[in-house]
Amino acid sequence: MSLVGAVIPQNREMIPNFGPGLAIIGVVYAGLAVTVVIPLLSVLVQAFSDGGGFDVDNLKRVMTSATIIRAVGNTISISVLTVIIAAALGVSLAWLNARTDMPFKRFFEPLNMIPFYLSSIVGALSWQVVAAPRSGLLNNWLAPFFDTPPFNIYSIWGISLVLGIFYTPYIYLFTLGSLRSMDASLEEAARISGASVIQTALRVTIPLSAPAIISSCMLVFVTAAGIFGVPLVLGTPARISTLSTLIYDNIISYPSDYGTAAILSLGLFLFVLILTLIQIRILRGRAFTTVTGKGYRPQTVNLGRYGWVGVGANGIYLLFVLGPFLALVMVSFMDAWVGHFELGRLTLQNYYHVLFLDETARRGFFNSMFISPVGATISVFICLALALVVQRTRLPGRGGIVWLTLLPLTVPGVVLGLGFLIAYLKTPLYGTLWIITIAYIVGFLPTGYRNMEAQVLAVSRELDESARMSGANWWQSMTRIILPLVAPGMVATWMLMFVAFIREVSASMMLFTYGTETMSIALIRIMDYEAYGISGAFGVLQTILLLSCVAVIRLFSNMRDDLRANA
Repeated sequence: MSLVGAVIPQNREMIPNFGPGLAIIGVVYAGLAVTVVIPLLSVLVQAFSDGGGFDVDNLKRVMTSATIIRAVGNTISISVLTVIIAAALGVSLAWLNARTDMPFKRFFEPLNMIPFYLSSIVGALSWQVVAAPRSGLLNNWLAPFFDTPPFNIYSIWGISLVLGIFYTPYIYLFTLGSLRSMDASLEEAARISGASVIQTALRVTIPLSAPAIISSCMLVFVTAAGIFGVPLVLGTPARISTLSTLIYDNIISYPSDYGTAAILSLGLFLFVLILTLIQIRILRGRAFTTVTGKGYRPQTVNLGRYGWVGVGANGIYLLFVLGPFLALVMVSFMDAWVGHFELGRLTLQNYYHVLFLDETARRGFFNSMFISPVGATISVFICLALALVVQRTRLPGRGGIVWLTLLPLTVPGVVLGLGFLIAYLKTPLYGTLWIITIAYIVGFLPTGYRNMEAQVLAVSRELDESARMSGANWWQSMTRIILPLVAPGMVATWMLMFVAFIREVSASMMLFTYGTETMSIALIRIMDYEAYGISGAFGVLQTILLLSCVAVIRLFSNMRDDLRANA
């Protein structure tokens, strides 16, 4: 994903009444200024001010701090290792599922996307159960063979492993689409020249998918650089700090050091922005032909007996995804975790405690059940309105709307949360669920906008012209023609936003107060003062909720495809 690629139509758009149209543009820019520009400017001003005056000394102090320099090194190390792990897994899985005849591909394809929909906090908790130095299941099993625990999830490698597994679907999904559209004759030419299957994949197939792979790797890198939850859960026991966790530490310290937090946030924002611009520079002007000629038809590579090797490789990945979570499920039914399972410790008390006794858990559930549906609904209609203004009008200034809408792509959640905190700390908005809801909407605005933009572009402008010729005005054509046609896409986008809001942790960690905890925040707090079993029960319930939403999304998508096929 990048800030490039927004299509601004140049002709044939319908134009709303010019006066109301300018009012619409003004309202849109005002809304984006309040929710996107002001929070970011607040961070900038806070970074260079001390008591209202310009202060460079604080900047020098922060830039030369040994703790912060280590945090920068940790952030870069984790990001690089995450990309290496995710790219190795994602590209390999995409090639096996898109370009080969590996058995059970239709079975593996949806399962490979599971981490995309799960909470990384639950993933971190699951891996604690499996690979914690003292209480980890694997370390206890292997204790007779080693003098020291062989696995330590509380490390840079442990953090990177969890993030790499959870970001594999990003690279897998990007690469899968590219590989499926590739002309098989290019690979056949390599095979005729004597190249093996692996040589063809490495020298022809994967290089031709370079744009998708590079784009997804950059996305994973910048996302990992700004990630907050997993480094907090797995880095704190080993005193491993990243830029995002240091920002949080400076906010919760007493007294709060907003200046240092703002400088770190500004540095993190600029780091992500530079990487995004590098991504644009790398991909600009590069041509990669993957589909040629009228005779094109997708073909797959015959793996023969090695097809089962591919099945095993895909199965190992799913084992790394599902194995720790299944261990967490078992722990959630135990009255105490002692590093191994004991049938005599089975109990339902943990679930009873989470559902009926723990006030933090209950508040987290009810708050998320308010924020997620309300925020997803508002987000979908805002994104649809923005897409209609940009794609179905010729109003002046709509190009700037696209850039402001996509700007949050370069803003890590923890930085966005800090911006809202600084900008609206002394307003009635702070300390309510609404400030968290607005932060969520802004943080996922690019995702929602891109989805709704694609839906609007899929509707031919000839329908607009037909409505205009029949006497309809702009508003009537939008509500009577466009809206019914994009309604299925709106529902799908709503479900995706709902799932994203349930999982989100970075922005809400900066903005929550007592009584406004979300599910992810509640889980982190429960992990601080409760046993593994209770934390596991809450994590399992959150996962069940997320997977149920995913099942509904897939069901709805299948129904929509069937309706289109029968139309």
